[in-house]
Amino acid sequence: MAAEQSYATHQYRPTGWLIALALAVIGEVLLLWAVVTAPVTAMGVGLVLVGAALFLAIMLIRRSALRLQDRIIRAEMDARLTRLGRRDAFTQLSLRQIVALRFASDVELPLLIDRTLAERLTPDQIKRAIANWQADLLRT
Repeated sequence: MAAEQSYATHQYRPTGWLIALALAVIGEVLLLWAVVTAPVTAMGVGLVLVGAALFLAIMLIRRSALRLQDRIIRAEMDARLTRLGRRDAFTQLSLRQIVALRFASDVELPLLIDRTLAERLTPDQIKRAIANWQADLLRT
Protein backbone atom coordinates (compact mmCIF):
# COMPACT_ATOMS: atom_id res chain seq x y z
CA MET A 1 0.00 0.00 0.00
CA ALA A 2 1.20 3.51 -0.72
CA ALA A 3 2.84 5.36 2.15
CA GLU A 4 0.67 8.40 1.47
CA GLN A 5 -3.03 8.07 0.74
CA SER A 6 -5.32 10.15 -1.40
CA TYR A 7 -8.53 9.49 -3.29
CA ALA A 8 -6.47 7.97 -6.11
CA THR A 9 -4.49 5.61 -3.87
CA HIS A 10 -6.83 4.74 -0.99
CA GLN A 11 -8.33 1.52 -2.35
CA TYR A 12 -6.94 -1.60 -0.75
CA ARG A 13 -6.61 -4.77 -2.81
CA PRO A 14 -6.40 -7.83 -0.53
CA THR A 15 -3.99 -9.74 -2.79
CA GLY A 16 -3.52 -12.67 -0.41
CA TRP A 17 -7.28 -13.24 -0.16
CA LEU A 18 -7.70 -13.00 -3.92
CA ILE A 19 -4.90 -15.52 -4.53
CA ALA A 20 -6.38 -17.94 -1.97
CA LEU A 21 -9.79 -17.60 -3.57
CA ALA A 22 -8.42 -18.14 -7.08
CA LEU A 23 -6.48 -21.24 -5.97
CA ALA A 24 -9.56 -22.65 -4.23
CA VAL A 25 -11.71 -22.09 -7.32
CA ILE A 26 -9.12 -23.66 -9.63
CA GLY A 27 -8.67 -26.60 -7.26
CA GLU A 28 -12.42 -27.15 -6.99
CA VAL A 29 -12.85 -27.06 -10.77
CA LEU A 30 -10.03 -29.59 -11.21
CA LEU A 31 -11.51 -31.86 -8.55
CA LEU A 32 -14.97 -31.68 -10.11
CA TRP A 33 -13.49 -32.41 -13.54
CA ALA A 34 -11.60 -35.43 -12.15
CA VAL A 35 -14.75 -36.81 -10.51
CA VAL A 36 -16.87 -36.28 -13.64
CA THR A 37 -14.37 -37.78 -16.10
CA ALA A 38 -13.17 -40.70 -13.96
CA PRO A 39 -15.04 -43.38 -12.08
CA VAL A 40 -16.62 -41.86 -8.98
CA THR A 41 -14.87 -42.94 -5.82
CA ALA A 42 -15.39 -42.08 -2.22
CA MET A 43 -12.01 -40.39 -2.24
CA GLY A 44 -12.95 -38.27 -5.27
CA VAL A 45 -16.22 -37.17 -3.72
CA GLY A 46 -14.41 -36.49 -0.45
CA LEU A 47 -11.86 -34.30 -2.21
CA VAL A 48 -14.63 -32.35 -3.95
CA LEU A 49 -16.30 -31.78 -0.58
CA VAL A 50 -13.01 -30.67 1.00
CA GLY A 51 -12.48 -28.26 -1.90
CA ALA A 52 -15.98 -26.86 -1.50
CA ALA A 53 -15.43 -26.49 2.25
CA LEU A 54 -12.14 -24.64 1.62
CA PHE A 55 -13.82 -22.29 -0.83
CA LEU A 56 -16.68 -21.62 1.60
CA ALA A 57 -14.26 -21.09 4.51
CA ILE A 58 -12.28 -18.50 2.55
CA MET A 59 -15.45 -16.61 1.67
CA LEU A 60 -16.82 -16.71 5.23
CA ILE A 61 -13.54 -15.65 6.82
CA ARG A 62 -13.21 -12.67 4.46
CA ARG A 63 -16.84 -11.70 5.02
CA SER A 64 -16.37 -11.82 8.80
CA ALA A 65 -13.26 -9.66 8.57
CA LEU A 66 -15.09 -7.05 6.49
CA ARG A 67 -18.05 -7.01 8.89
CA LEU A 68 -15.69 -6.47 11.82
CA GLN A 69 -13.95 -3.68 9.93
CA ASP A 70 -17.34 -2.04 9.30
CA ARG A 71 -18.24 -2.28 13.01
CA ILE A 72 -14.93 -0.67 13.98
CA ILE A 73 -15.42 2.14 11.46
CA ARG A 74 -18.98 2.73 12.76
CA ALA A 75 -17.69 2.94 16.35
CA GLU A 76 -14.87 5.29 15.33
CA MET A 77 -17.19 7.56 13.39
CA ASP A 78 -19.81 7.51 16.15
CA ALA A 79 -17.16 8.77 18.55
CA ARG A 80 -15.91 11.41 16.09
CA LEU A 81 -19.39 12.71 15.31
CA THR A 82 -20.27 12.83 19.01
CA ARG A 83 -17.06 14.75 19.74
CA LEU A 84 -17.84 17.17 16.91
CA GLY A 85 -21.43 17.66 18.09
CA ARG A 86 -22.89 15.96 15.02
CA ARG A 87 -24.15 12.70 16.57
CA ASP A 88 -27.62 13.38 15.12
CA ALA A 89 -26.29 12.87 11.59
CA PHE A 90 -25.03 9.38 12.38
CA THR A 91 -28.49 7.82 12.09
CA GLN A 92 -29.24 9.66 8.83
CA LEU A 93 -26.18 8.35 6.98
CA SER A 94 -25.81 4.94 5.36
CA LEU A 95 -22.94 2.67 6.35
CA ARG A 96 -21.25 3.26 3.00
CA GLN A 97 -21.49 7.04 3.48
CA ILE A 98 -20.07 6.73 7.01
CA VAL A 99 -17.18 4.65 5.68
CA ALA A 100 -16.45 7.26 3.00
CA LEU A 101 -16.65 10.16 5.49
CA ARG A 102 -14.00 8.62 7.74
CA PHE A 103 -11.31 9.91 5.39
CA ALA A 104 -12.31 13.55 5.98
CA SER A 105 -10.50 15.71 8.52
CA ASP A 106 -12.36 16.89 11.62
CA VAL A 107 -12.33 20.44 10.21
CA GLU A 108 -14.17 19.58 7.00
CA LEU A 109 -16.32 16.72 8.33
CA PRO A 110 -19.31 18.78 9.59
CA LEU A 111 -19.70 20.65 6.30
CA LEU A 112 -19.25 17.48 4.30
CA ILE A 113 -21.93 15.76 6.40
CA ASP A 114 -24.33 18.63 5.68
CA ARG A 115 -23.56 18.41 1.98
CA THR A 116 -23.92 14.61 1.99
CA LEU A 117 -27.34 14.80 3.61
CA ALA A 118 -28.55 17.69 1.45
CA GLU A 119 -27.29 16.33 -1.88
CA ARG A 120 -27.47 12.60 -1.04
CA LEU A 121 -23.86 12.13 -2.09
CA THR A 122 -22.64 8.65 -2.98
CA PRO A 123 -19.56 7.26 -1.21
CA ASP A 124 -17.46 7.99 -4.31
CA GLN A 125 -18.71 11.59 -4.47
CA ILE A 126 -17.93 12.00 -0.77
CA LYS A 127 -14.38 10.75 -1.23
CA ARG A 128 -13.83 13.04 -4.23
CA ALA A 129 -15.08 16.03 -2.19
CA ILE A 130 -12.56 15.53 0.61
CA ALA A 131 -9.89 18.24 0.53
CA ASN A 132 -7.75 17.15 3.50
CA TRP A 133 -7.45 13.35 3.17
CA GLN A 134 -6.90 11.44 6.42
CA ALA A 135 -5.14 8.19 5.55
CA ASP A 136 -6.09 4.80 6.93
CA LEU A 137 -2.78 2.94 6.86
CA LEU A 138 -3.72 0.15 9.28
CA ARG A 139 -6.00 -1.88 6.97
CA THR A 140 -5.19 -5.53 6.34
